[in-house]
Amino acid sequence: MNKLVIVVVTFVAAFMVLEQGFAIKCFVCNSFHQADCADWFDNVTQHLVKCKDDQMKCRKVVQEVWIEDHWDVRYIRQCAAFGEVGRREGRECDEIYGTYNIRVRQCHCDNQDGCNSAPKLNMSLSVLLPFLLTLLLYFRSYISRLDL
Repeated sequence: MNKLVIVVVTFVAAFMVLEQGFAIKCFVCNSFHQADCADWFDNVTQHLVKCKDDQMKCRKVVQEVWIEDHWDVRYIRQCAAFGEVGRREGRECDEIYGTYNIRVRQCHCDNQDGCNSAPKLNMSLSVLLPFLLTLLLYFRSYISRLDL
């Protein structure tokens, strides 16, 4: 029984370490070239791209440029190596103030693949697996006491 617990705990720990090592997948597009990249974003028409190993975040940029008496809005979704994850897991964007006639909002997230699209509920296996393992071990010990 003790050997089984050690093997299972080792397996779970190794799984959690390996899962953290995998690169995140993000949507990569630009509304200047792809109209379906803008908000409301349709994640069916765009595909997730595996980011490079050093890019562990997804980024969404909303760039507004004053051109010929109107604001031209562009949406850029990409992988990111740096950037601070905003409040509410990156759903709140940071304003970047630059030169005259340019406004930029930038959001970073790292909580799930495709997090630079519309929000969705997704539970990570690294959270679910230890819970299920604990539940299994509890019921196994409970059943073994009933057999006595």
